[in-house]
Amino acid sequence: MAELFSVKYSYLIPLLPLFGACVSGFLGAKWLKQQSHWPIWLGVGISAVLSFILLFGMFGLWGNGEEINPGGPEVSAVAKHEGHLALSTTSKWYEWARAGDEKNEGKFDAEGNPSFFRARAGAFIDPLTAVMLCVVTGIGFFITVYSKGYMAGEAGYFRFFAFLGLFIFAMTILVMGENLVMLYLGWEGVGLCSYLLIGYYYEKPSAREAAKKAFIVNRVGDFGFGIGIMLCFLIFGTVSFFGDGPNTVTGVLTKAADPHFLGQLAPWQQRCVYWIPFCLMLGAFGKSAQFPLYVWLPDAMEGPTPVSALIHAATMVTAGVYMIARCSTLFYQNSDAVMTVAAIGCFTALLAATIALRQFDLKKVFAYSTISQLGFMFVAVGVLAPVAGVFHLATHAFFKALLFLSSGVVMHAMAGELDMRKMSGLKRVLPITRWCILIGCLALAGFPLFSGFFSKDDIVGAALARAPVIGVILLVTAFMTAYYTFRLYFRVFEGPLVVPEPPADAHGHGHDAHAAHDAHAAHDDSHANGHHSHEPASMMIPLIVLAIGALFAGWLNFPERVNSLGGFLAQSPSYVLGYEVASRNIGQIDPGRFGLEASGKIEWGGLIMGGVISILGIGVALYLHLLNRGLADKLAESIPVLPKLIENKFYVDEIYQAVIVEPLWSLGRFLYAIDRYVVDGLVNMFGWIPQLIGFALKLTIHRGYLQGYATTMLFGVMVVLLLIFLHSR
Repeated sequence: MAELFSVKYSYLIPLLPLFGACVSGFLGAKWLKQQSHWPIWLGVGISAVLSFILLFGMFGLWGNGEEINPGGPEVSAVAKHEGHLALSTTSKWYEWARAGDEKNEGKFDAEGNPSFFRARAGAFIDPLTAVMLCVVTGIGFFITVYSKGYMAGEAGYFRFFAFLGLFIFAMTILVMGENLVMLYLGWEGVGLCSYLLIGYYYEKPSAREAAKKAFIVNRVGDFGFGIGIMLCFLIFGTVSFFGDGPNTVTGVLTKAADPHFLGQLAPWQQRCVYWIPFCLMLGAFGKSAQFPLYVWLPDAMEGPTPVSALIHAATMVTAGVYMIARCSTLFYQNSDAVMTVAAIGCFTALLAATIALRQFDLKKVFAYSTISQLGFMFVAVGVLAPVAGVFHLATHAFFKALLFLSSGVVMHAMAGELDMRKMSGLKRVLPITRWCILIGCLALAGFPLFSGFFSKDDIVGAALARAPVIGVILLVTAFMTAYYTFRLYFRVFEGPLVVPEPPADAHGHGHDAHAAHDAHAAHDDSHANGHHSHEPASMMIPLIVLAIGALFAGWLNFPERVNSLGGFLAQSPSYVLGYEVASRNIGQIDPGRFGLEASGKIEWGGLIMGGVISILGIGVALYLHLLNRGLADKLAESIPVLPKLIENKFYVDEIYQAVIVEPLWSLGRFLYAIDRYVVDGLVNMFGWIPQLIGFALKLTIHRGYLQGYATTMLFGVMVVLLLIFLHSR
């Protein structure tokens, strides 16, 4: 595998987007200007090509991996099954940081502390890496293509594309890094880029506040994540995932899978091993917007629409799911940790879906749907079905990018308006967008044969088998998802034509108070003979490609079989070792959920139940929001308290403001007063004393008279002589 072209030159995958970002950032303002998209297109495009070359190259090596058995045959659950081979390699670029004597690598001192630290810059490449790279660079590339038309005419055009390139660079580092430190570098990098892109319109107070909110909320999660990484080094003596290879007990994940190593740990070290997954999951909850750290993601809509698509579909929010799947040996030896992940994911999915029921902003509806769908993914990895989690991550990337970019077209056509109460029947105005967003809505709703149908039902089936209560809650959430998704579709694209009036100075594509800077037209390629097109080719081509993915991506893992996506992911050392650890510590585990066994049988009961629930949700939305729109309003008026509560998002932001933010502000003001009046007062007091002495001397002795100075000197001489006389006696 090390001989594959994309493995030899794996450093180009993150380097090219970074190089493009540098070119656009440094040369865009003066020279490239409205052509600043080219370096990003080339950098991200070639990176995507290399990622797919890597993926198909690994397909050619399918089944040619090595058997992993670090714990010895007597303890290996995997050793009981023939053919479970891991396909992976490490590409070492250079040594990034080191401390201590290399002879002591992997050794501990008398107190149990590691004696050597090393962090290499390099890539760990396995099926999980390849799939994630294709999602990040592939979906990311189409978003950059769309952005060219959407952002045309922006004064900060070059800056926007530079940030996009930097974002994709950080995410590729996150998924390729061979150790926890590189993972953390990419982790913080996407956090920085989200701050820059959400606050792109920094002149808008709401954009500035949204950017700060995203940055600060993520810092809360990243604090726990950083502690988890430090504990990993403290206990395992390394930060590398697999060290010298998955078949050696030299990396964090292989040591965590080895019962002999764990059995030799001191009691305090074993307690640390117990708490490591809880620290890591705190970072995942922040980055992937799970309760209670989800509040930043809806406000991230203040950024341009392509940013929303990039964050929600291909990059930042998927990081937490990837991290848990990668670090499965740390999580799956702790039943409390995995059930916490599943419970939080379930609660978040239900909460976000409930809030989406009464949102009227198109992007806000899709934002809460992202939070809800991420909850499904967390449930998947929490109920020991990591294949289903990554499968839904991939399908979700297609249809969520499609939905956000389609909403950008609507925003462009409707003069920046996003309130679905002010528009209707837009299929007559946006015929191509109508079909694209319909495909995306069907996929999100889990309609039979669309991508979301297969991946979502895979998660629900795993949850029903392992935690029936969670499974039932997910079924209710799936019904709500289908309802609120088609509530939006029927309100916006069906029914009588209603188009909001543009502002007088907008020439048909202006801005409103909600999106003063975000309603752009593709001026350079959409004007012809004085007519303005709301569906320019530069924006439609990416939508059509994403629509094809949203339609067919679900067949990648249906039915579950050895040569499906699940069978490919099963060759990841994280999946092989994760299954071994879960079997040893949690109990009877279905190997098919890890892709290790697949009978090819179709679970018709689960599929039929999921399809019926989706159709019921769509049917209710059809009746209330197309056939009898007045009835929905009457129902809301009959129980005004509940709709108001949901519209205000259960006042979570207000509660956070009152319980957390304001007390912290008060504490800050109190500490500021102590610093200014107590600490500074004590310091200044030592300056005031000499000043007072000087002032007193000025009034008494230092008055400018020579006779006074002479008298003082004579007095001083007398004192000195007196002291000498007294001392001599």
